[in-house]
Amino acid sequence: MLTRRAFLVEPKRFEIRTLDVNPGPGQVLVKVAACGLCNWEQNHWHGLLGQCPQNLGHEWGGTVIAVGDGVMRLQPGDNVTALPDSMTGFSDYVVTKAPQCFKLAPGVAPEDALGEPLKCVVTVLRAASPQAGDYGVVVGCGPMGLWCIQGLAGSSLAALIAVDVSPDKLSLAQHYGATHTVNPRAEDAVACIGAITGGHMADFVIEGTGLPGVAGQVAGYLRTGRGRFIMMSSHERPAHEFDWRPFQDKGAIISVAHPGYSEDQLDDTRRAVSLINKGTFRMQGIVSHRFPLERVQEAFETLEHKPADYVKGIVVP
Repeated sequence: MLTRRAFLVEPKRFEIRTLDVNPGPGQVLVKVAACGLCNWEQNHWHGLLGQCPQNLGHEWGGTVIAVGDGVMRLQPGDNVTALPDSMTGFSDYVVTKAPQCFKLAPGVAPEDALGEPLKCVVTVLRAASPQAGDYGVVVGCGPMGLWCIQGLAGSSLAALIAVDVSPDKLSLAQHYGATHTVNPRAEDAVACIGAITGGHMADFVIEGTGLPGVAGQVAGYLRTGRGRFIMMSSHERPAHEFDWRPFQDKGAIISVAHPGYSEDQLDDTRRAVSLINKGTFRMQGIVSHRFPLERVQEAFETLEHKPADYVKGIVVP
């Protein structure tokens, strides 16, 4: 099967090339419906990770076109999402190992099922370990923060507090189930969280900004005595200074809930797909920018210099 594929040939420059891809034993060929733009891939875009020429794209959903020998669980026509074994998602067609793919429920569109980032959200939620009556705070209402709010909404939390400097994103957070919103640019976030929680403060804080300065500030949101701080965001560059003393004073538990934290990434993907299939995770309102494959260069330039209305971008071959 001939496919177009985006190659990052040097930092900040893509080329579209054509190649032939076919499934081998235990593999499936998938027609890509959409592939998400991931902030972590800016490390590759800037030349900090990988070696050019290289492929990118790992947040995709699509439709099975063909299966290799020995594949029994999937068949052509199945809509799937995946924890792919290669970063080739900015393509018309991809080949991946069959066990990495998960079937979507009838009625779930594959372009609305970006399995890999939602797998990461499940890892974060499991690290947060929400308990009945907890006060939870999500800092940073980008796509990952909003999906965390979707996953936590309607649970037995005493309150679910969204923190962001964008009124539009806070409005989205409230739409998806946040019980309270706080804008630290307009109000004292620590005082607001204290008032919402009756002085108890947050039992857990999920940080999704990628800004070391913000990560240091949120210690003030936590309760004293094993409050849980979960670092969700990807940090592109080193933090030259970080003050651990507020976390030390609070006796905080710090978890870096990135893929390496997961005890079983395929099982976290299975859990994420079960929530996609039951409608817990939703894309409507989160996907703000769409690009055809031939405009992948523009897509990454937009990802690097996000306009004010940017939430999540996808490439649609």
